[in-house]
Amino acid sequence: MKKRLDWVDAAKGMGILLVVMAHVPIPDSLKQFIYSFHMPLFFILSGMMFQSASRPAGPFIQKKAKSLLLPYLYFSIITYVFWFLVTRFFAFKGQTDIDPFVPFTGIFISNADEARLTHNPAIWFLTTLFLVEILFFFMHRLTKGKPATLISLTVLCGITGYASTLFLHQSLPWNANVALTAVVFYSIGFLAKKWFVELKTDPTLLLCTGLFVLIGYVQHFNSRVDMRVNEFGDILIFYVCALLGSAAVIYLSFKFKTSSILTYLGRNSIVILVLQFAGIDIMKAFVYYGLGVDISDTTQFSWTLFYTIGTLLLMVPCISFLSKYPMLLGKTTKTTHHYEQKTSAS
Repeated sequence: MKKRLDWVDAAKGMGILLVVMAHVPIPDSLKQFIYSFHMPLFFILSGMMFQSASRPAGPFIQKKAKSLLLPYLYFSIITYVFWFLVTRFFAFKGQTDIDPFVPFTGIFISNADEARLTHNPAIWFLTTLFLVEILFFFMHRLTKGKPATLISLTVLCGITGYASTLFLHQSLPWNANVALTAVVFYSIGFLAKKWFVELKTDPTLLLCTGLFVLIGYVQHFNSRVDMRVNEFGDILIFYVCALLGSAAVIYLSFKFKTSSILTYLGRNSIVILVLQFAGIDIMKAFVYYGLGVDISDTTQFSWTLFYTIGTLLLMVPCISFLSKYPMLLGKTTKTTHHYEQKTSAS
């Protein structure tokens, strides 16, 4: 897959751009459009990067713990301290009545119930992806990588994940119930990667546009979708939109694989993931205190672009700083980005 890593970076870049855009003030219809596929996209891209499960389980789990759980722990603590000392006092957040102990417990439980992830709502992805990685490792080991058997196990996980939305009224630690649905997309990414790599003709922009228009139309018939809290609305519509949206972004990435901006965002998506809410709060503070504009009055698309661009610009010095301390990102050396590291986002 090395010859096509450029489009994977571009796809991640577009994905993390959508993640940030969905978290700033934004028209509700556009937010639900993005939520319908942006997280499945990242699990699909992660599945494309899965390496053979022939290695022993112990070293595999240890490697994933280092690349996912260590950054999760470091940045959970960093963003909790920033929230505790700074952002919870911002008037537009209205969070001074939240018991600081609740989000502190969220560092270890890693789910959004009872405001546990108030300090960093997007960081749940890292622990959930860790569970998905381990689950798929054993699925692949059990099935010996045979597609038919692997698909059967994937369908079983999907059914169980859907059942959890009906019978569980709270999230499990580390969003283990969400992982059952997420592993479906991870498996799809793994099974589809060969087809994407061998695709000889890049899909047209017209096709990509058509897919996005179709998603917007189909999603209109669904209720709220939020993968973080295991909420999918109509499960069939959810899967259709998730797959079509992911395909559209991946197809589009073939066209923009040489974009330095998108590939930069993609290579540094983990940094943007874990620090975006701190950046968003800083941007909101500028608007609220500096410009004297109420945040509730900034849901127009022009403001969405302002917040998104500003937040991403704030990430640039953070990325530069963290490149000097790779251990915070689960890396051992200051090497160029390798694609054994998994895709990250909210």
